Amino acid sequence: MADDVLIGPDSQDLDTVKRIADDLVAHPNTAYVLMDNNHGQVPLPAPLVRVLLAAAQHLAKGHSVSILHYEQELTTQQAADLLQVSRPYLIRLLDEGKIRFHRVGSHRRIRLGDLLDYKNARDRLRKAHLQELVRASEALGLYASDDVDERES
Repeated sequence: MADDVLIGPDSQDLDTVKRIADDLVAHPNTAYVLMDNNHGQVPLPAPLVRVLLAAAQHLAKGHSVSILHYEQELTTQQAADLLQVSRPYLIRLLDEGKIRFHRVGSHRRIRLGDLLDYKNARDRLRKAHLQELVRASEALGLYASDDVDERES
C-alpha cells in the first residue's frame, strides 16, 4: 500500500464536500461531467460517480479516504488491521487455509480481493448466527420483538 495516497478532509472544503455528497445522494440518476479550464467536458461514468459519492460521504464525516484495488497485496499487519484482528490470529487463519495468500521470500502477502471475500463470508455467517440466536431466544420466551417496540416508544 506504499503507493496509495491517504486523503484527509480539509476543514476549508468541508462544507463544499458535504454539499457535493448531498447532491450526489439526492440526484442518483443525474449525468455528471468533469469540466477542464478550457470549458471541455468529459461525462463521468456511473462507477466513477459511485466512487466520488463514497469518498465525499466519508470526507464529509471527517474520515480519511484511500482507494485500493482488488489486486492490491497487503502485508499481514495491514490485513489484520482491516479485519480488526491480531496479526497472530490472522497468520493462524492463513496457515489453516481460510484465506489465500502467497509468499514473497519469507513474507506472506494477501490479495485484497481474497481478504474481502473472507471478510464478507465471515460477516454473513455472523449475521446468520445472530439471527438464529434471536430466533432461539424468542422460542424460549427470553426475547420478544414486541419488547423492543415497547422500549423504543
